[in-house]
Amino acid sequence: MIALLLALCLLGGCRGSAPKGDTQVLLDGRPWDGAKPGEGGDLRVYVTLDGAELIDLPFDEPHTVEIIQPDGAKNTVSLTGEAVTMASANCENQDCVHMGEVTRDNLELRVMGGFIICLPHKVSVEVRGS
Repeated sequence: MIALLLALCLLGGCRGSAPKGDTQVLLDGRPWDGAKPGEGGDLRVYVTLDGAELIDLPFDEPHTVEIIQPDGAKNTVSLTGEAVTMASANCENQDCVHMGEVTRDNLELRVMGGFIICLPHKVSVEVRGS
């Protein structure tokens, strides 16, 4: 089921709308200013909300990204430099948190590949080559 929903999103069903204007994006505890930290690296981490890219980070750098939506939806993405996880989410089902980590070693082996998706909050994390 999740694979079907992911396929629909990738085919355009989830793309195109911009995040709500009052959505807060915090990078390492501070409001993100839109700068693109850490150019380079062979893998990048892309965080999107409702199909609109919020932030693009290098996989190899440790960071914490918090997405706080006007309706109270909150997701925290953790980058350790070796793995990416959905560290927490206040959605009811917690499927995104239980998807586990994406690492260099398991990127091609995971059922969801480089994706971690919170369907209730419309937040996705993707690890892919730059």
